[in-house]
Amino acid sequence: MPPFYRTAAILTALLLPTVTASFGHEIKKGDILLTQLWSRATPSGAKVAAGFFTVENTGSEADRLVGIKTPVGKAEIHETATVNGVSTMRPLEGGLAIAPGQKVTLAPGGMHVMITELKEPLKEGQMLPLTLRFQKAGEIDATLHIRPPGAPGPGDAGKGGGGMEGHSGMKM
Repeated sequence: MPPFYRTAAILTALLLPTVTASFGHEIKKGDILLTQLWSRATPSGAKVAAGFFTVENTGSEADRLVGIKTPVGKAEIHETATVNGVSTMRPLEGGLAIAPGQKVTLAPGGMHVMITELKEPLKEGQMLPLTLRFQKAGEIDATLHIRPPGAPGPGDAGKGGGGMEGHSGMKM
């Protein structure tokens, strides 16, 4: 193998785990499994941010995400709806129901954690702490990996830079 290819193979082997590790952690408490926990860095002066993750109910009874806390601002679950070509966001009333065996993904352009009154910018490479409160599972402490601005989600690697998908024409 030529030296260049050997070096490229070694670098790929060393760097690939660090790229995938940003989404590699999962958190399980009771019947609730959290995976793909992430957010995007925000510019200086930003007062809002969003968080994303997948929640799975591995149990035989429904559960409901009823609250979220974070030390960096005020957090709540928002849903995005598009009517006549205009997207709007609003708090999800009554919490997020997760049926037995169901997996729900919070992602850009859909349901997401909306953080308002942001106390400081989210910086790439840092972790964003959240406490999720479920009716049955109770409180679950979680951390979201902060990715670069415009970064695609864990399942979007080949779909382009992503950024504000579904947010053009957004009313808040």
